Amino acid sequence: MSPRNHRTQRITTIAALTGLVLTLPAAKNGCGSLESNDTLLSPVQAVTTVLEHDDGTVTAELVLISTSVNPHQFVDSAADVTLRIPGGDEIELSLSESGHYTADSQTHPQLVYTPGETYQYSFDLDDEAAAEQVTGGNFTGVVDAPADQVSFTLAEPPEFAGDVARLEWSPTSRYGLIRIFHMDTETTTYSNFDFDEPQFDGSKWARLTKGGAKELSVDAFPESGNYVVSFCAVDAVRDFDTNLSAELGALSGFLIGRCAEDLQVAVQ
Repeated sequence: MSPRNHRTQRITTIAALTGLVLTLPAAKNGCGSLESNDTLLSPVQAVTTVLEHDDGTVTAELVLISTSVNPHQFVDSAADVTLRIPGGDEIELSLSESGHYTADSQTHPQLVYTPGETYQYSFDLDDEAAAEQVTGGNFTGVVDAPADQVSFTLAEPPEFAGDVARLEWSPTSRYGLIRIFHMDTETTTYSNFDFDEPQFDGSKWARLTKGGAKELSVDAFPESGNYVVSFCAVDAVRDFDTNLSAELGALSGFLIGRCAEDLQVAVQ
């Protein structure tokens, strides 16, 4: 057996950090007029993520960005930001940092992940600078939670710092949210879908991967040390229904799914 196969991978439980190519299927969501969608006129871009982590904790996050200005800006002025969960309960998402509205099941025990059921987010935005022609609109998005159990592995871990690697997961039909964190330097070395910065275009969606495998380039594990690899398998929808709410920008979307246990990997 090769040294690669002898390498010890220790499971840890630190929380996975969150997060569609342009041909993704339509959701049952609201987005305003067809003209606005076709011409990308709406400046309001909203991406919501609902994740069940391996320890049963559920997190929800809405990221709100205005693309009416360049560079793009996070929006902190949304009101009545809520997530409606199966059964009808509404959970308030609070502004935790600029542009990020969040909730979790530790502070909201009613926030649960129910496979096959429908989740809906909504918010109001009465901000002329951020929302322009859709100021005052009620914005809505809807998605169904997949029932799949999730597993993943570093099928080909890096042999040394700067080596390539290969990540594999199941179910292969789900999109993978991947984040790699260097524990020694406390830095993220790879993330295929994050909102640390508000600049947003279609390339962010294109970085999401499905098919059950992802080749990791040399910059994923750039130096020796201890790394944590976090993975979540999600259903991802966008291109919303045009009749249910005010205009949401064509880059908006809704991701929902489950996360596997994090892997800790030692790289020489």
